Amino acid sequence: MSGASLGSDAGWSEARRRLHAQLAHRNALLADYYASAIYFLSTPGAPARMSHLAHAVRELCLHLPDVVGVVRLDRSQSENKSADFMRVWESAGLPDDAADFAVCAEVGGDVAMCLVPRPVVQAAVEMVVASRIRGTAGRRAAMMIAEPHAPGGHTNAERDPTVRRWNTIVGKTLFAFVHAFDKAPSPIGEEDLHRDFMFLEQVMRGVLAPLEHVADLDELLAETARQPEPVEVEDVTVVVARHAGLKPGGAPDYLRDEGDARGDS
Repeated sequence: MSGASLGSDAGWSEARRRLHAQLAHRNALLADYYASAIYFLSTPGAPARMSHLAHAVRELCLHLPDVVGVVRLDRSQSENKSADFMRVWESAGLPDDAADFAVCAEVGGDVAMCLVPRPVVQAAVEMVVASRIRGTAGRRAAMMIAEPHAPGGHTNAERDPTVRRWNTIVGKTLFAFVHAFDKAPSPIGEEDLHRDFMFLEQVMRGVLAPLEHVADLDELLAETARQPEPVEVEDVTVVVARHAGLKPGGAPDYLRDEGDARGDS
C-alpha cells in the first residue's frame, strides 16, 4: 500500500514513503496502520478523525516491538515458570518455612544468607525474567527503544526520557481518543499533534534503520536525556542535521517535506 492508494498524496514525503516501506518489509498490517495514520493526520475534516488516528497509532506502536524481536511472553508462560520453580524447589527438598533452613549464616548486618542448590537459583531467575518481560506495553517499548539487546525489561530503560515521551504520547495523549465516546478527551492542537507524530516517526526510523543509521537513534536518546523537558521537533532536526552534515538552520528533506505537506510556511 502507498499514500496514493488511499486516494491522496497529502502528507506523504519521501521519508514517510521510506518508513512505510521499512514497515511493510517487517509486517504488511503495520504498514497499513501507518498509512491510515498518515491519511487521518493529513485530513482534519475526516469523520471521527482523532478516534481513527489514535486507533491506527496505538496498534502500530503496540505491535512494533513484536516485529523487531522484542520477546513477548503471555500470562500462561509466566505462570509456567512459576510452576517450574515450585517443582524444582520441592525436588530439592527445601522447607516451606525460612526458619527451617539448616545452613544459614549472618554475613553482614542482621541479614542471614542461606545456601540453596543452583537449580533452584536458576529457576528463580527464569521466573523473575518471565514476570518482567511479560509486563506492560510501556515496558516492551523501553526494551525496543532504550535497551533492544537487554535480556529482560529493566526499570532504568523505562525511565529513559525518550521512552517516557513515547509512552506518554501513545498511552495517554492519544489513548484517550481510542475510547473517545466514554472519555470525552480534550482537543489536541494541530501543531502539537503533528509534533508528537513526527517524534514517534523519528523513533521508529531509528528502531527500523539499518545498523549504519542506528547512531541517529542513539544520539536522539542522548539528546532527549539532556533536556529538562521533552525534546522539541526543532531539537531533533538539529540532531539529525549534524549526522547529515547540513549547515546550521538546514534540515533533512523529510522534515522539510512533512512541513510542506501540512502547508507550513
